[in-house]
Amino acid sequence: MMRVAELQVSRHPIGVVAERTGLSPDLLRVWERRYRAVEPSRAPDGQRLYSDTDVERLRLLRLATLAGRSIRQVAPLGTDELTQLVREDEAARQRAVRWEERALPAAVEEDVDRALELARAVDAPGLDSLLRRMAAALGVPLFLDGFVAPLLRRMGEEWEAGRLAVAQEHLATAIIQRVLEGLIHFMAAPHGAPNLLVATLAGDQHKMGALLAATAGAAEGWRVTYLGPGLPAEEIATAAVAAGARAVGVSVVQRAEPERVLAELRTVRARLPASVPLLAGGAGAAALTPDLEGAGIHVVADLSALRAALRKQGTGWSIDGRR
Repeated sequence: MMRVAELQVSRHPIGVVAERTGLSPDLLRVWERRYRAVEPSRAPDGQRLYSDTDVERLRLLRLATLAGRSIRQVAPLGTDELTQLVREDEAARQRAVRWEERALPAAVEEDVDRALELARAVDAPGLDSLLRRMAAALGVPLFLDGFVAPLLRRMGEEWEAGRLAVAQEHLATAIIQRVLEGLIHFMAAPHGAPNLLVATLAGDQHKMGALLAATAGAAEGWRVTYLGPGLPAEEIATAAVAAGARAVGVSVVQRAEPERVLAELRTVRARLPASVPLLAGGAGAAALTPDLEGAGIHVVADLSALRAALRKQGTGWSIDGRR
């Protein structure tokens, strides 16, 4: 077994630590300077060097913040306390997964198959009716997570396999969009409710992810400003400020041009008030997680994470997690 003294040897440069923890070098420096999360030693040339103990502590801090806590809250904790906290978070996530599995009726998978059959038959009234019945039966959060998201995933798989024609896919997408927009309108919050502004960046016409986020926000009691797809970063930020948004969500589906996407999201973040969180979701955002988190942009892995982030916003956020 490795001795404690060996664990304390400072031998890892910041690039290795970033790779092992998933934290960007910029964020590591911020956590060190502002919150004293760890105190690395210095090589003769001034380079930061981290021990195995430092790396493990940073990994735990990242997991604790991903669960919804701010770095300000968890940085003062000892490593043993962090370990216990992360274990409790994991146990809670597992309980939530088991609960959701029990809550989702087994017949829902059959209903997804039925929706695909209706799309292939170009039966617009039948598909519209099925979607509305499912929303009423499951409730909006479970409808989004357990029915619409799997249906969209299956549609993509069927289209790629050549078993769903373009016209059939367009029909189903249009009806899903119409049903979601109807739910947002039906759940319209009072004027005094916090405002969530949702959009996609210029060049990204994949609006379904943004629409799902908008619907999830409405189900959480937020007043939603849905701008749709393809907006320049400056216009998203300007609209958010004008609308008095308490949070801004940007869906990033495509993984192409990551540097441009990162630059545009940084522009949005820079032009928003510090108290307004910028939430990025979708496959394109997930691929940029360390860089985005380092820029003060919170990456939400799915709709459940988005809902948790919106609940947290009720207590107030800023770009570095301060309250």
